[in-house]
Amino acid sequence: MTTTLARCRGARVSTDVDARAKMFGKRARTPDELVTKCLAALERFRVDRSSVKDVESATKYLGEMRALLLSEGDGAKGGVETLVRRANACGLPAQLIAHLPHLPFETRKDAATVFNCIVRTPVGGEYETVEDLSENAEVLDIIARGYENPDVALTFGAILRDMCRNETLLRKILYGESFWKLFEYMQLQTFEIASDAMATFREALMRHKELTVDFLQANYERFFKTYNSELLQKGNYVTRRQSLKLLGEILLDSVHVNVMLKYVADVENLCLMMNLLRDESNSIQFEAFHIFKVFVANPDKPASVAMILSKNKAKLITYLNDFQTTREDESFQSERTMLLELLTALPDPEA
Repeated sequence: MTTTLARCRGARVSTDVDARAKMFGKRARTPDELVTKCLAALERFRVDRSSVKDVESATKYLGEMRALLLSEGDGAKGGVETLVRRANACGLPAQLIAHLPHLPFETRKDAATVFNCIVRTPVGGEYETVEDLSENAEVLDIIARGYENPDVALTFGAILRDMCRNETLLRKILYGESFWKLFEYMQLQTFEIASDAMATFREALMRHKELTVDFLQANYERFFKTYNSELLQKGNYVTRRQSLKLLGEILLDSVHVNVMLKYVADVENLCLMMNLLRDESNSIQFEAFHIFKVFVANPDKPASVAMILSKNKAKLITYLNDFQTTREDESFQSERTMLLELLTALPDPEA
């Protein structure tokens, strides 16, 4: 940190002071000054966690950085780029992540906004922060495991989702071992944190679909084994409902056709959906129906899947005849009718 601060203090102080130059009768701090002073305050606070003065200083500098980074107009662009360039040179993003759990609530929000803005902002057409973070496994791991600290779980969750917007960082997130911890976080006892983890999980899988295709194909067995056991079988009501909905979106998306065909060729997956189809919750039944229909509609059913459907043909037809008939959804009712026709057309089970 001493070396980092020395680099910052030795940097040329920007003279680009615009209309924001006057604040409470004083000259506004330049981007270089903001980064240098903020890092110094954070370092002093690291040494002495009881230092109220340094927390107040860090809060002040982060607030000013946030205001600059969120400012609009051509006049602000130079100051924003200068701040981002200096922040990257001094390692400010990593320091914000390291100190985040120890900052007051409102300061944490400003720190998260500053971090996200720095990550998103290109300098000279290059995303320097993205390049630095993609090579810093330790920082990525701290962010990904942020759900383990209830005090900062939602802040780290917001940061993680924002990082998923960048394909380079998302690739690092998906292929990092910490990604698999999300399956645990989605089942935490604190509803708000578990729901936030689910939102992050969805964002990671749905933001850049072509990247998700590669990830699911490379990790098919581990992903769906964990998905089925941890989310669809063990999960609470909310987790199961949201997970079923997400699974349906993935399998029915044309970009995932190969994954879908592999999933519906597995008898264990079919049996799981048949069980969920009879869940006590109408919402879970409904989401399970949209996945179950793919097993039935698949024209190239493996013999094992066709056999299970044939053996349960009569029971399935009886059940689906009365399945959510009052639901006012023409598309669903049309699909239910089609499914009954397909099941009726299946060969009777051998005696």
